[in-house]
This record gives sequence, C-alpha cells and structure tokens, in this order.
Amino acid sequence: MFVSNLSRCAGIVFILITGMSGAFAAPELTLAETERLALEQAPWLQHHLTNASAAAERAVYEGRLPDPQLTLGLANVPTDSYRLNREDMTMTVVGVRQAFPPGKTLKLKTERAEKELAREQARVQMEQRNLLRQVRQAWLELYFQEQSLRTLDESRRLAQKQLESAEARYRAAQETQQSVLRSRQALARVDERAPMIRAQRLRLQAQLARWIGDAAYQPLPAELPVLPEAPGAFDYTHHPEWIATQTMLDEARVEVEMVRQEYKPGMMVDVSYGFRRPMPDGTERPDLLSAMVTLDLPVFRNKRQDRKLAEKQTMEAGARFELDDKRRELESMDRSLRAELDGLTEREKIFAERLIPATRREAQVTVAGFARDQSDYRDALMRSLDAELEYLRLRVDRTKAQAELLYLTGEQS
Repeated sequence: MFVSNLSRCAGIVFILITGMSGAFAAPELTLAETERLALEQAPWLQHHLTNASAAAERAVYEGRLPDPQLTLGLANVPTDSYRLNREDMTMTVVGVRQAFPPGKTLKLKTERAEKELAREQARVQMEQRNLLRQVRQAWLELYFQEQSLRTLDESRRLAQKQLESAEARYRAAQETQQSVLRSRQALARVDERAPMIRAQRLRLQAQLARWIGDAAYQPLPAELPVLPEAPGAFDYTHHPEWIATQTMLDEARVEVEMVRQEYKPGMMVDVSYGFRRPMPDGTERPDLLSAMVTLDLPVFRNKRQDRKLAEKQTMEAGARFELDDKRRELESMDRSLRAELDGLTEREKIFAERLIPATRREAQVTVAGFARDQSDYRDALMRSLDAELEYLRLRVDRTKAQAELLYLTGEQS
C-alpha cells in the first residue's frame, strides 16, 4: 500500500514537473517574429530613419532668406577731441542689413532640399528591404542547420546500429573485417560533420543577434515558413535604389540651375539711422537716415562661374550614366533571380514527386525478411535520410531565392 501511494505521488510529481517545463519552455522564434524584431530594433535602420528626419528639417529652412544683420557704431568722430557734439556729421548709427541671393537661388535651394529628403526616404525603404532580405537569409540558413543536426542525429543512430550489427556478425564469423571497417568509417563520417554544423549554427545565431538581440538564441519551429509570392511583373522605377539614384540626378540638375543663377547679381540692402547730439551751444541737429543697395558684380565669369557650371554639368552627366546603369542592374537581377527560382522550383518538384517517394519505397521494401541482412535495410534508410536532407537544402535555397526576389520587387500588401 505504501509503495502504491509512493508510486502515485511520484507520478503526480512527474506530471507537474512536465507541465511546468512545458509552461516555461522558450518560445519559438518564427521568421515573422524575427522580421518584426529586426525592423523595430536594428540600429542601422534607425540610423537611416534619423537621416530622413534631419532631411525633413533641412527642407523647411534651406530656402529661407539669411538672417538680417544689425549694425551699431559711431560715425565721423573727430580725432583731435573725440567729442560727439562738436562736428555736424558725428553721429551714433543703428542699421539693419539684409542680403538677397541672386535670381531664384532660394527657390532652387528648397527644391534641392526636397530632392535630398526624397533620396533619404528612398534609402529608408531600401534599407528596410535589405534588412528583411538579410534577416530572412540568416534565419533560413539557421533553420537548415538545425534541421541538419536532427537528421544527422538520426543518421548517427543508424550508423551506430549498423556498426554494432557488423561487429556482432564478425564475431560470429558471418561478416568480414572489411565490412566492419566500412561501418566504422561511415560512423566517423557522420561524427565529423556535426562540429562544423554546430559552429555554423552559432555563427548564424550571432549574426541574427546583431539585429534582434538575445532572441536569436531561441529555438526555431519545425516547419519551413512560406514567403509571400513576388509580383509577376517587375517595374524598376518603383525600386528604392532606382528612386534614390533618380533623385541624385534631379539634385544635380537643380545644382546646375543654381550655378546659372550666380551669373545674376546678388543684392544687399542696408538701412541705417544716425542719431546726432546737440551743438555745444544747445542748438539741435537733425538725425540722418541712410539707405544703400550693394550689388554683386560677376565680371570674372571665365575663371569662376564658367568653371563651376562646367563642373556641375559634368556631375549631372555622371548621374545620368549612373541612373542608366542602375536600371540595367535591376533588370538583370530580375531576370537572373527569376531564372534561378524557376530552376529551383522545377528541381523541388522532381524531388517531391519522384526522388523522395522512390527512396522511401526503397527503405520500405528492403525489410528484414527480404534483405540479405540488416545492413541493407539501414543502408536504404541512410540513403533516404540523405535524400531528405538534400530535399530540405533545395527547399531552403528556393525560399532564399524568393527572399532575394522580394527584395527586388517588393511585397504586395
């Protein structure tokens, strides 16, 4: 009776411990959760967001007039006495000076700042896509390494059993020593792969930790996630890399126009008011008001404005070539990625419909009653596991290629 109660209590404790361990188990790190954490926490993306915020502030003030200048001083003070009430022209001067840039310079500065803002916003979108691409690549490769370790553990279990069976048959004089050596070699081959896979898993977790912190060390789910389908047609003009390059060309055009404005004279208006003190005999002197306009004289055009205009025009031409190169690059990437994805999809179909079923059937028919010995059955199982692992590699590579294509085309909402 005591033993029965003790067994019952032990069973209850085991159930409680099992339940608690399940309740406190680490949550799985899905690909969707990894993407969310990366978009929220990645410092490099936050860096580009702050650049865009700074560009938005610059677009507000860039086209404003420069601040006016206040002038204070004494004018026409006699040097023999330094008295302020002796000479008629001696006065205390208070003035305001305002500069006006030539032509449409202020309007063009505002336009240039708006182009810079558009470029920074495009770079934010580009970094968001790039971040998702890198996170997906790292997560998918980590998923493959973890699944490889599971498959490798199963392969090692079969190889160990095959070695034990070969050694037993060898001791019973039913197997040759060469067969035992081959079994030992097969087990060693399985064992030597495990350290590099574990090291690769740690490297990928460290890479993910750069973007999402300690959450990178959580276990991954068993199922391979499905990414959104890429749009059928690719429009390179919607890609943020092309948009950023286009805005650089627009900036270059604006700067050419800004240099053209320098051929026009800038202007400065100066208004001052002079306070004069009474004469020594008490006679009042009237105050004096002065107004002046100062104009720039762009007379050395061949050494300054012409050279500066040639510089900006050359930079505009370079930006135009860069834009055309970016178009070709994006179109080439689209064609190559779609070709790669189609090839991987076709291979995956062949594996799923022909190779994997064939290896599984081989393992099923090579049973103990029909095989020469257990080693034939285990060899068939090993071949099936290798085919499953190759099939997993193919599925992961196809998903990674789809992630690359989504970086290029964007994702449909």
